[in-house]
Amino acid sequence: MSEIDIIQAIELAISHELEARRSYLELSDQADDLELKRLLQEIAQEEAGHEASLRSRLRLYQEKHLLRDTISRYVSPNVCEEILKNPQLLQLGGKRQRVTVLFADIWGFTSMSEKLTPETVVEMLNHFFTAMVDIVFEHEGTLDKFIGDNIMAVFGTPLEIAQPALKAARCALAMHRRLRQMQTDLCQIKRIGIGINTGEVIAGNIGSHRHMDFTVIGDVVNIAARLESLTRELDADIIIGPETYQEIAPYCRLEPCAPVVLRGRSEPLLTYRLLGEV
Repeated sequence: MSEIDIIQAIELAISHELEARRSYLELSDQADDLELKRLLQEIAQEEAGHEASLRSRLRLYQEKHLLRDTISRYVSPNVCEEILKNPQLLQLGGKRQRVTVLFADIWGFTSMSEKLTPETVVEMLNHFFTAMVDIVFEHEGTLDKFIGDNIMAVFGTPLEIAQPALKAARCALAMHRRLRQMQTDLCQIKRIGIGINTGEVIAGNIGSHRHMDFTVIGDVVNIAARLESLTRELDADIIIGPETYQEIAPYCRLEPCAPVVLRGRSEPLLTYRLLGEV
């Protein structure tokens, strides 16, 4: 029985007489969630006349379940549980944080998609995104958003983590390894370019009163996106910025590229190819 089915059964149980309600104790054996299990047991043992209290507790559980479901789409299970235990860690206001931003984009996606049916394109993208997001979560990253065939991930927010730049670098290398394993009829994606940049951003819930997203903004993000675009020009899998280089140099094999002047900037930027770990 699914969690939704169990919750519907709870609502019915609350409306029943006390003796009938006790029969719902057996539902607790089918619930995987410990909090739901406890709630079912309390409902079975609650005295008659306390239906309002039971409904209030059920509503609180449903709200927490919805929050967990929402958060778990963007962060790893461990980070999700930490936020649920300590909601103050996820501040709704904006704050400055030092993070590492990663952009990953499929090479030649437009021309590839023109040769495939819409159904095949969607299936392939979903297959690709599922695998890549799992890798982001494995490295304690946060999924910021999908932009077409592009993935934006952030390391170091909403929770601070140790060595975010190194985790982003290891994530990028793992994404390339996973893509090589995925190259089948279902996934015709042959190559992706990844740009990584580290620095201070503003992190927070940004949007309108109708829709808000937790995201990061700042020059660091723009540069990471441009480094990803640079991978095509340099025929490189992964390009990183100078601050990322400073943090991961002892752990990774890196190759300097010629300094580049990115659009909108006057000073040349030092960039590096990430080739692997030491």
